[in-house]
Amino acid sequence: MISLIVKIGPIAAIFIAWFYTYYQGIITAVNIWAVSEIFNHCFFVIPGAFFLIYQKRIPLFQQPFITNYWLLLPLMGTLILYTFGHVGDIRLFMHIATFASLPLLIWFVIGNQAAKVIAFPLFFMLFSIPFGEQLVPYLQELTTDLAVPLLELTGIPVYRNGLYLEIPEGRFLVAEACSGISFLITSIVFGNLYAYISFRTLPKRLFFICISVIIPILANAIRVYGIVLIAHLTDMEYAAGADHLIYGGVFFALVLFLLIMIGESLRDKTEITEPQKSIAKEGNSVKTISVNNKPVMTSVVIILLFISQNFWLSTVVSSKSTLVDDALIVDLMTLPLMVKEEKLKKWRPDFSKASNIQQGVIKRPNSPDSIEFFIATYFGGEGELISSGNKLYSADRWTLIKNTKVSIDEEKDIQLIKIVSPSGQYRYILYWYQFSSEVFTNKVKLKLYQTWRAMLGQRQQSVIIALSIESEQEMAAVIAMLQPQVNIIQDSIKD
Repeated sequence: MISLIVKIGPIAAIFIAWFYTYYQGIITAVNIWAVSEIFNHCFFVIPGAFFLIYQKRIPLFQQPFITNYWLLLPLMGTLILYTFGHVGDIRLFMHIATFASLPLLIWFVIGNQAAKVIAFPLFFMLFSIPFGEQLVPYLQELTTDLAVPLLELTGIPVYRNGLYLEIPEGRFLVAEACSGISFLITSIVFGNLYAYISFRTLPKRLFFICISVIIPILANAIRVYGIVLIAHLTDMEYAAGADHLIYGGVFFALVLFLLIMIGESLRDKTEITEPQKSIAKEGNSVKTISVNNKPVMTSVVIILLFISQNFWLSTVVSSKSTLVDDALIVDLMTLPLMVKEEKLKKWRPDFSKASNIQQGVIKRPNSPDSIEFFIATYFGGEGELISSGNKLYSADRWTLIKNTKVSIDEEKDIQLIKIVSPSGQYRYILYWYQFSSEVFTNKVKLKLYQTWRAMLGQRQQSVIIALSIESEQEMAAVIAMLQPQVNIIQDSIKD
């Protein structure tokens, strides 16, 4: 009993330290798994991976367990990534670091030779990372691109307006739920697992994984086409409302069935002899080796590494910046503009956790047209400017048509988007992010820069500035109307 504790104790201590270090990453990931149906399958990934390891237990324990200290380098990388994500509240970084560190940790303990035996289960653990929602806008576009030709081929008159599809019987929106992201992610996970179980050669495995990516994309486009076709044939009596969910569930089942049928037709017919069975037939007892030649040293190294990371993280999080300025970077009320503050009701930007919000209308001299403005300011350490909860416009009322970068002067570029409402109203929104005196249009770059400055103890003020106008005119004419106001605002920041 004592010898068993001596062998297992250090390993148990390592995984307890891992859980404590990555606790926030684990909890936030589990919350996403529970809330989002896209990632419900993640609950089964880690248990499934350990079950696959258990199936390989006999060949695994036949290998020498020799600690690979070179893996301390990527483990340190995951700790740095996790700290960076924690400080900047970048959940994706936290989740990547959390679930990449687990297989690395196992690999570190058992060494290269043993890790080869369970290479796929270690890789499979990465599917615990709740990643993929970022693909939704691209999948919406791709689904629409594929569905429109199918409708035209069957003689259904269709007019595409952004993500809206209009037929004589009514209008359809290829919304986020129609992107097929659930199909795609679950199919990829299933495809990898099925390929590992069913095929022995790498080319076959890769081929089936590619199929598991392509088929759900094509199937989802056919599903959208089928919904519109049924609505056309039944004069909108069917294929609306709850019918979407029913057809979606049925189609998903068909996708999995099709993948299984393709897999079975390609499956290696030769029975794979399990090492457990062959060893059992020989009547030999399997000799289980110790975890490694120095289990205590291995656990001490890892635990000291985790303690150092926790100390560093607590130091960065508790540090207070001395560079925070509560004076607004942009205050339209002090600028030479005719400003009327009022709540915007048409495009409905939502930055509810901002430290300060300015919104309303800028009257243009000698022009009946007015420009709407929205400015959300975040003081250092208060809220997050770059967050999935912040919306520049209401996705329920508008769909994106164009998103492009435009040059206002030789030094700075800002972003221009064009959106359309279900009733066909077009609106332009010209916006940029301001971090102190620096201009950003890419929110990923801004988020990374903000986090880097925060890790240095410099939590400065950040702002989003947006000007909008409802117009049927071309982009160049709209830019000409908005440029004077942009110049006044940017000149005030330079000062």
